Amino acid sequence: MMNNLSQQKQEKYHEFLNFVKRNIDPYANQWEKEGSIPESIIDICREAGYLGGSLPIEYGGLGWDCLTYGMFTESMAKSSTSLSGLFNVHTMIVQTILKWGTEEQKGRWLPLAAKGDLLGAFALTEPGAGSDISAMTTEYQSDGDHFVLNGEKKWITFGARADMILVFGKLDGSPIACLVERNTPGLNITPIKDMLGFRAGHLAALNFDQCLVKKENMIGREGAALTYIAPYALDFGRVSVSFAALGILRGCLEVCSKHALKRKAFSKNLIDHGAIRKMIADMGVDYEAARLLCMDSTFAKNENAPDASEKIMRAKYFTTMAATRHAGNAVQIMGAVGCHENCSVSRYYRDSKMLEIIEGSNEIHQMLLGKRFARNFAKKI
Repeated sequence: MMNNLSQQKQEKYHEFLNFVKRNIDPYANQWEKEGSIPESIIDICREAGYLGGSLPIEYGGLGWDCLTYGMFTESMAKSSTSLSGLFNVHTMIVQTILKWGTEEQKGRWLPLAAKGDLLGAFALTEPGAGSDISAMTTEYQSDGDHFVLNGEKKWITFGARADMILVFGKLDGSPIACLVERNTPGLNITPIKDMLGFRAGHLAALNFDQCLVKKENMIGREGAALTYIAPYALDFGRVSVSFAALGILRGCLEVCSKHALKRKAFSKNLIDHGAIRKMIADMGVDYEAARLLCMDSTFAKNENAPDASEKIMRAKYFTTMAATRHAGNAVQIMGAVGCHENCSVSRYYRDSKMLEIIEGSNEIHQMLLGKRFARNFAKKI
């Protein structure tokens, strides 16, 4: 993937691939069957420093730029999209604190998060409010130096495992976001099992019943949660999802290519059948196109370009659709083998559909991008 980048970046990419091959590939299918990521692999990621990868060195992080984080996510998701989900939500939280937190909040939370001693999750979605985040009903009420939090969040990635959760709600109708610690009285966490994908992703429903949250845990100012804080965090989430889908595309290519070159049908290798060759050709071209969109979005993000959010959205929209289409084709190429849970393409097939929904559904992206493209190109006439 990274042949056109610096030697340093290529070495980093191969480091990630080797880490995944050694520590994740042999176990990923078993984690999906068991429905959880074991603490042992989180410990290994801690020791490697990867949970602080995107944080500055001054807070104990590795100082990755956005592209390096994307390369890491692609490598991880090629093996386990569930585990890549941990880094997705954890990165969303630490980057939000880094951007919008006070100096006291940064000093308190970020060094712990960089070491992986404190894992984060992002709680925006509710049973009745998904992509329409303005419809959320979770409420904060002021009570001295605390907020009283009531409401419910659902489908929260790593919500059943996280130590702190960024919870969005409304204070007298004005949106705010606060960090809520796992051991807060009144917080009830219910793991969600048997999802279509991300089966090891520790998804959870969170119920808040008279939770007392310190006002000092509010991130940013009152009223900014949905206009500034959530969109900023979701940019990182969409980078994660884009590169996770890219990992699925690469995984499909690797598995199907090996199979098509070795497996025979009607006295010739599968790759010599036109239909199979077309599917792999389309898979490869879409991987290369998605790779360029993903890389371009991270260059824009690194430079704080004004169109960075739009480029991130484009990458998420195209790459997740491509992953879903080609994961289906990968199952078709692999035949009965691809329909078994021990084959990675069956997992790619399930996980890719989830990627089209999270961090803003592709239908929402389609609405936004369609209007932007129309306005941009109408000006050129």
